Parts: sequence; structure tokens; C-alpha cells
Amino acid sequence: MIKNYFKIAWRNLMKNKAFSLINIIGITIGLSASFVMGLMIYYDYTFDNFHKDGERIYRVVTDFDEPDGMYHNSGVTLALENAIKDNTNFEVISGFYIERPSKVENLEDATVFKWPSQVIYTDPEYFEMFNYNFIAGDAILALSKPNTVVLTTTRAKLYFPKLEPTEIIGKSLMYNDSIPIKVTGVVEHLKGRTDFVFQEFISRPTLLQTSMREQILEQNWNATNSNSQLYVKTTANANFEQIQTALDALAEAHLDEESKAYGETRQFTLQPLSDIHFNEKYGIYDWDRGQASKALLRNLALIAGFLLLLGCINFINLNTAQATQRAKEIGIRKTLGSSRKQLIAQFLGETFLLVIVAAIISLGLAQWLIQSAFVDFVPQDLSIQLLSEPIVIVGVVVLLLAVTFLSGYYPAIILSKLNTVLVLKNHLAVGENKVG
Repeated sequence: MIKNYFKIAWRNLMKNKAFSLINIIGITIGLSASFVMGLMIYYDYTFDNFHKDGERIYRVVTDFDEPDGMYHNSGVTLALENAIKDNTNFEVISGFYIERPSKVENLEDATVFKWPSQVIYTDPEYFEMFNYNFIAGDAILALSKPNTVVLTTTRAKLYFPKLEPTEIIGKSLMYNDSIPIKVTGVVEHLKGRTDFVFQEFISRPTLLQTSMREQILEQNWNATNSNSQLYVKTTANANFEQIQTALDALAEAHLDEESKAYGETRQFTLQPLSDIHFNEKYGIYDWDRGQASKALLRNLALIAGFLLLLGCINFINLNTAQATQRAKEIGIRKTLGSSRKQLIAQFLGETFLLVIVAAIISLGLAQWLIQSAFVDFVPQDLSIQLLSEPIVIVGVVVLLLAVTFLSGYYPAIILSKLNTVLVLKNHLAVGENKVG
């Protein structure tokens, strides 16, 4: 029976080509906008959602309240990490320092690389908190000693183009002409969209051999640097009220008299991992990528919804207006025994077929919009291939069914209520209200 519905639906669409084309264009515009803007929303909202226990990972940030306004810093004082290490609400604590070396030299072939980017100094706990896949070396031991480094596969290929990852272990690099560092690990890039774009991970004690030595040793509570990042992973039953109370006490106890006299207050707070990609107050680590905005994404969703609703309303109006043209068909079907439910199913089948055609066209149009028309407005790595992800497929199916119902149900109800006797006498009637 369902096969028969679709056969009849296809014949009706072919019989009324102009009418069908207008409907398809309206639905296509709405679906194309929904696909493009939906992918943009999905793309940004799925950043760093793949980390194990990601909902328990937080960045510690610093907020300053001064007489002339509020200021926000993604970093913390270097002294804070040691001060919270005994807090039982934290399962893992890991700090890292962003410091770009002026140059790196491969000592074996004297190849020099100037100002490599995305370099951090960190500890083994970093790889406990963020699950990188080690293809050479050991995650626990790799950064356990000074003058050691873990490289991503991309950076390893840059420094040692002729060697396999396992052959790179034990090789030496010279940083800033005076700091010899041994490669102790090679990791794959994080598998997923992420703001953690770092490519080199140097053991943190190595910082003592750089220009940062005095700051590291001084541990000044009143020196806040955005390069000094601190992450914590809370326990499963962590008491966040206790955590904030402890952080507030540390901020108050170590605020210098000059800041107090100026009227400044400081607060350390936990920023959820899921908030990093969106919160412009603190920023992200890849300065080449613009910060995502939840407000903008909400507006995009509203625009897509409006265009789709407009297409549905246009469809409803056109189908309702076509009632006079289909009156005899409906009358004959009712005379031959078709029930109202069967007629509604028939009309919804026609709508669904039309929506499917519009969806196929929309996929091609959406790809063109992403790759050409909107190329300057969408992320560089945003691809129509995201539509192949299972959760997106489910979302598209639900969207198509919803559009079918919204567009087709009301016209189906109206058309199925046509009075059979009056229709066959060339009088069109809906319920008790006669038309024509």
C-alpha cells in the first residue's frame, strides 16, 4: 500500500510540474539554510566533546574587579598550582606554560626552524587529563625528567622528515642555541575538533633554563600571566562550593596591600572545558581561528528556522489553494472506498516525496554555499561531510519528517474533508461550509 501511495504521489507531482517546482524551490531554500547553519552550529558545539570525563575538566581563570571596570585573564599566578594540590576535590591538576622558542635545531643535519609555534611546557599529568594516543614513547615517563619533549606526528615529521616515529625517540634537538632536549615521545593529534592545538610538549622543569627562570622560582602571587595556564579535573562527587570557597580564600589572602588600597579584588574561578570555545572573555589558543559566539549561532538558528517555516507556509497556502483542482479526484477516491485516513496518508506521502526531492537538491546547494558563496564566513575545515555523522543523520531525518508534517498535515486535513456528493455535482464543500 505504501508503495502505491508513492506511485500515485509521483504521478500527481509530474502532472502538476509548475506547482511542484514552486513548492520544491520554497522547501529547498529553507532546507539549504538549515543544513548550512545547522552544520555550523554542530561544528562549534562539538569542540572538545570527545575527552574522557570532559564534563569534569576545568580551566582555572582569573577575574579582576577594579574601580575602572572588570578584567578577565585566562591565566593564573604561577603560585596557585602548588596551593591547590592538596584539595581533595581535584583528581588531576596540570599546569602548562606557553613559551615560543626563537629557534629549534636538528643537531644531526643542522636544520634550523625559526620561531616554531604551539609549544608548551607541561608535566605528565597533562597526558593524564587529555588522552593523546602515544605512537612512540610512554605517556607516564615521557615528561618525567627535564630536557625532554613530546612531539605530534606533524611536528616530528617537520624536524625528522626521514625517520619513523619510533626512530625519533632518543634524538636530540637544540632550543634557543643553549638548551639540549631529547625526544621521548610522539603522539597523534587529538581525534576531533579541538582548541588544544599544541604541537610540542616540553617538560616543565626545563623552563628553569629559559628567561622564565626567575619568575618560576619567585612564584609571585600578584603576577598573572595568560601564558600560565592551569587545568583541573574534579572528582566525580566534587563539592564545587568548597572549591570556590578555597579559591576565594587564596585570592584574598595573597592580594597585596597596594591592590587593596586601589580597590581591586581578584577571584579565581573554574571555566568548564565546554565553555572555552565560546567565551570571548578568556579566549582560545589558536589565534588564527575566530572565537565562536553562542549568540551568533542562536541567530543563525533563528534565521534558518524562519526560512524553513516560510517554505512550509508557502507550501500550505499553495496546496490549500489547489483544493478545487483535486476535488474530483478526491470525490472519486471516496466513492471507491478510500477512507479519510487513507487520503491523509496519500497527501502526506506526496508531501514527503516532494521534501525528499528538495532535500537532495539542498545537499548540493549547501555544499556549494559552504565551498564557494560562504567560504569567507564559515570555518576552513567545515565540510558537508559532517552530514555523514550518525547524530547528524538522525537530526536530518527528524527535520525532514517535521517539515513533511508541518507542510502537509493541514492541507491533507482540508482536502480529505471535501464532501463527496457535492464534489461530484461540481460543488466543492469542506465540512458544512460549501464553496463554489
